[in-house]
Amino acid sequence: MPYLRLMADVFSPEAVKTIKYSGFHPSKVFKIIPSLIKETFKITSTKFFEDDIRWDKSSDPIEFFAQWRGKDEKDGRTSIWIKVKVIGKQNSKDKMGNVTIYIHPYLVTKLPYSNFLDKMLTKLYSYFFYRNQKRKYISEELLLLKRFEDELKAELGIK
Repeated sequence: MPYLRLMADVFSPEAVKTIKYSGFHPSKVFKIIPSLIKETFKITSTKFFEDDIRWDKSSDPIEFFAQWRGKDEKDGRTSIWIKVKVIGKQNSKDKMGNVTIYIHPYLVTKLPYSNFLDKMLTKLYSYFFYRNQKRKYISEELLLLKRFEDELKAELGIK
């Protein structure tokens, strides 16, 4: 059965929120972020994904990159994905460096349909009736994202 897939950015009109940190041991975000995502959004390990983790020790400063995703299911149709990307550098001797953290939450709604008429009715249902529910999910998620950002800044020592 085909699905009508609707996506929306939670931080609309901007898709991504950026946090920059410069200071001692910026690679500590590798320990902080995964547990913070799981705790803040109450995501189990089966809905948490480490997409990519890279270290480049061939040069000094050491460059690193990581990306994590978490899926927060709201109901049978809608889930909110939280993607966090980290790009940074750290000196191998004195552990000083910088890191940029990108937070990109987005809402995905899958609505099944079976034929052309059903697809049109599904679009109408989504626009007129389900839109308010999606707005409610986004407002709830914005509160969780604010808490996530505040706790991350507190762990890094950013005011």
